[in-house]
Amino acid sequence: MGDPPLVSVVVINYKSLETLKRCLSSLLKTTYPNYEVIVVDSLTDRIEELVQQFREESGLKIKLVHFDANIGAAASHNVGVLASDPRSEYVVFLDNDVVVEPDWLSYLVEAISSSPRVGAVQAKVVSMSNTGRMDHTGLGVDSTGTWLSAYGWDSNLFKRPMLLFASSSAAMITRKRAYFEVMGFDDTYFIYDDDTDYSWRLRLRGYEILFEPRARVWHEDRLAKRLSYEKLYFGFRNRLLNTVKNLDTFNMVFSLLLTTYLGYLNAVVLAFAGRSGEASAYISAIVKVLRNLRKHLVSRAIVRRIKVVSDGELERRGFLIRGIYATVLMMRALLIRYFRSR
Repeated sequence: MGDPPLVSVVVINYKSLETLKRCLSSLLKTTYPNYEVIVVDSLTDRIEELVQQFREESGLKIKLVHFDANIGAAASHNVGVLASDPRSEYVVFLDNDVVVEPDWLSYLVEAISSSPRVGAVQAKVVSMSNTGRMDHTGLGVDSTGTWLSAYGWDSNLFKRPMLLFASSSAAMITRKRAYFEVMGFDDTYFIYDDDTDYSWRLRLRGYEILFEPRARVWHEDRLAKRLSYEKLYFGFRNRLLNTVKNLDTFNMVFSLLLTTYLGYLNAVVLAFAGRSGEASAYISAIVKVLRNLRKHLVSRAIVRRIKVVSDGELERRGFLIRGIYATVLMMRALLIRYFRSR
């Protein structure tokens, strides 16, 4: 047997030393024998000193790509791939607020190596703050592009591998060849749902996406940001972009109209509740997408050139779900947790 395939682990970091330090400390205990680490950082002071300290203590090859501006998570993923060793067969995307178990990477490599049709594998991401509960898993999306997710479920229920519609970039491995085949991440997303779009294009290209429960990692659950302007704006805008880019024509028009209408209703409710900032996030997102619709339709045309799987096939397999069930569940969960935290 030859050497195990080289894996490039891309850690996305933004204005953080302590969180990154905790992540790297766990990452360097990884038992998989052939990997490199690439830290893509935005706006963190003294980041070079921290990375150099880890290089000296571990002897591991750790690359640092630092920006004096916030380039966003989507662009950071792409930068990490471009900075990776050309010989690496797989790329892992990891958030800086993730702590991994020693054998996590071995299990991810085993899962993605099981078939050339596996384009990505998500680790079992367990919440740190919501103890024993699952973080997001993209089981499917409804008519507004919202994930039907296992978020908040008992993590002990998830003991077997399964198929997912979309993988969370909090902790996922992808085949580098597939990454370039579907043109990587769309950096116009900036942050949030860029992993949904990437996974969606893998699915449209005919790749499978798996969940590997043996690869367990822990993810910080930042409730305070869940109803922020940034979260609402980018989350809603990017869900609109997902429908424009990736759905067949009839489904795209239907979903765009439905999602826009529901976003408008959310804005009205928030405005009457005296939360004008959050309300404006929905309106701004709608206006931004409509103003740039021609550009987004160009992106849609490019996606259609690589597409080999129809919406009908994804619906048949339960990945595209008609209705707004996932949207209702998500809004209910967010509102309950938001008001409990006040």
